[in-house]
Amino acid sequence: MFGINNRINDSMLYLLNDMAEEQLEATKKELEKCSSSEVDKIKELKLKIIWFEAQLEKFKENINHELKDKFQFSVEELYSMYGQYDEKYINIEFHKFSDSTKKFGRNISGVIEYTKSERENFEKEVPRTNGLVKFRCSNCEELTDERVRELKETGFLSGDIYEVLASNFPIKKTFGQTGKKEIPNTIEVEFDPSGMDPYKAQLWIFNQRLKDGGKLIDSEIEKFCGFSIYYKPESEKLDIVKTNTFDEDGNKKKGVRFQELRVKIFNQEIDKGDLLEFSELLKERKTNRIELIQKEIKRSTNKKWEKFEEEYSEIYNELLNSTLHFEDEALTYNESITPIFWDYNSYLHIFLRHCEELEIEGHFENKTNFQYSQKDIRRTLKIAIERLKENKGFRVYNDKSLYFNGNHYSLHILSNGRVAAFHPLENPEE
Repeated sequence: MFGINNRINDSMLYLLNDMAEEQLEATKKELEKCSSSEVDKIKELKLKIIWFEAQLEKFKENINHELKDKFQFSVEELYSMYGQYDEKYINIEFHKFSDSTKKFGRNISGVIEYTKSERENFEKEVPRTNGLVKFRCSNCEELTDERVRELKETGFLSGDIYEVLASNFPIKKTFGQTGKKEIPNTIEVEFDPSGMDPYKAQLWIFNQRLKDGGKLIDSEIEKFCGFSIYYKPESEKLDIVKTNTFDEDGNKKKGVRFQELRVKIFNQEIDKGDLLEFSELLKERKTNRIELIQKEIKRSTNKKWEKFEEEYSEIYNELLNSTLHFEDEALTYNESITPIFWDYNSYLHIFLRHCEELEIEGHFENKTNFQYSQKDIRRTLKIAIERLKENKGFRVYNDKSLYFNGNHYSLHILSNGRVAAFHPLENPEE
């Protein structure tokens, strides 16, 4: 163009081309404004348009010809420079006449995404190839939902990239990292709960979710009814409380009564009769949970409960403590959609099989363990779930697994929203 022999890796390759296009458009508009009497000016402008168009077409032909024989970025180079580092945010400028520009525009910003097998392959020595790059775009306002989905699920050719811009912030590779990990960007906030009523706070949160059109899981409904009856006795007349609090004979359901009594204890307004009733309900819950523990241990090892107590006393005591303190919890929820939650079965299945602190010998002793402490496993599960778009029965595993902080995770959620299984997949170094 204009006597310059352009190359695809030239700095500001398209600057002159863009300026020429602007001049061409300006000349066309000037021509439209000419009157029929301005013959010489019209002739001059038409020749100018022809010249600009010829220069632009020649430039386009030269660039496309070069791109047929070579490309600037291979998929392997993109992984090495950006993709192997977690959540490395980059800006990509495509070659002006590429298919990617036609679909996605000249520029996109976001994070390159990989399946588990793709990461493992890129960790090996591979040839330089012009392959597909999947991308989670963050500046998608001008793209249709279909194009955003295409970027993430199909991708674009690496050879369509003209330039990549990235921050020079410290980068860390966590894929394949061994040993214990901490969840990145964690900020510890000190909080003094003294003088606070946690049950009243929970009741307020439940009310807000219901007002916003959200749903409560079964255990939350029990808490909602039990707490409401204590703090607002008139709430027994509400349909949601009346329907979920009493059985066919008009007696309070055990779960609701348990929650009502625990609030009474907290507020020190319980008599001996109620205290005895609460103790019986607590004992019953503990017994039911111990039966669940025994079933899970039986699936994992041939040891009896008594033998397990003898050989794994620390784990035994940890599990006994969980029978009293574990609470079913909605991990994420949206308006009018069944929340995703975990219950005691979920807890046992995840922790007994994949938590190093609770690891026991047996069929599952060689299962891949989490690289986090117990307190961070729940947070990792929440982070994984929040990345999902649909709230219904499904599984994600193998190349459809979830990726976070260097690990791929398999996740199974039942149609009722309950987490049935969650665990890390093996890294190539393991």
